[in-house]
Amino acid sequence: MTHCGLQAERTHDIASLYADELDWTSVKEIWYDERVANRSSRNSAEKPLIAIRARLQSAGEGLPSVPVLPTIIDQCRNERDQAQVLFLYLVNHDGLARYVVHEYLRRLMKQGPSALNFETDTVLNILDDFRDKAGEPLEYSESTQKRWVQGLRSALRDIGVLEGKTETMGQPPKVGDVPLQVAAYYSWAQNGDGWLTKPIGWLYLFQSEEYWEPQSKRLAGYEGWTHHEARSRVWFEPIDDFYTMLAEGSA
Repeated sequence: MTHCGLQAERTHDIASLYADELDWTSVKEIWYDERVANRSSRNSAEKPLIAIRARLQSAGEGLPSVPVLPTIIDQCRNERDQAQVLFLYLVNHDGLARYVVHEYLRRLMKQGPSALNFETDTVLNILDDFRDKAGEPLEYSESTQKRWVQGLRSALRDIGVLEGKTETMGQPPKVGDVPLQVAAYYSWAQNGDGWLTKPIGWLYLFQSEEYWEPQSKRLAGYEGWTHHEARSRVWFEPIDDFYTMLAEGSA
């Protein structure tokens, strides 16, 4: 099971190295050399690099490319906003995290915020229902699954769904300007012009349907988006070179 933590600082460092080198082999060598120089073992340096590189490489067109990601992270107002951007990479890449998030979103839509109960047993019960592509359940020990749940809760604290270190009842978080736009672009890339009927990026940030209209009004105020009305609906579309403009702070 891949650890669910966001590792924001490490992700920024690794993405920055790639932005400089544009070659993962060079990134790997530099990363190891720097860690070993700081008395880290090669194994402890390898695990986060493998996990973070996999998330970044699978981002596709909907999320910022690796070379532009560090600058977009720097445009975020605070650590929570940075974490919200990186949470999209986690859910986009990790099938197990995506499965659990989808189940919570299904419950959120039915029951409201009271469904955001991230007690260990509640999450473990969801994991029990998971099946891989071959139809097989998870084959990890309960202790391994519990560590995974701790990593998930850590990520949820980082993005503002959970408040304190011991809190397990969540709530939809406030979403910053940069993650709001990244999640909107991700939704548009996934679902095209009709993305606002199911804004998957906003949903991954636990924005249930009652938040979509106010978030759309925020979107209308940004330079990086055009909108028009047709068939009694408002349609939003990002401008060309959207992520370049967002990185420059002009979107």
